[in-house]
Amino acid sequence: MRTDNDRLSQAALRRHHIGIKTKGLRYRGDLYVFRFNAGQYDVYLNNDCIMSLATSNVQEAILMFKQQS
Repeated sequence: MRTDNDRLSQAALRRHHIGIKTKGLRYRGDLYVFRFNAGQYDVYLNNDCIMSLATSNVQEAILMFKQQS
């Protein structure tokens, strides 16, 4: 996932009072991105959504991800 474009787009959305919750996690040599979408967190690896976790808390989503992998 290209972080330079994502940061620019997030800044643009914040100017319009639209928040995007994202968090990157380096786990077992790969960078996973947790993005809040419609009341759940989607987990991305190389711009591909690999799973969705039914929670609104990012820390809980990370714990659920680690338990499932």
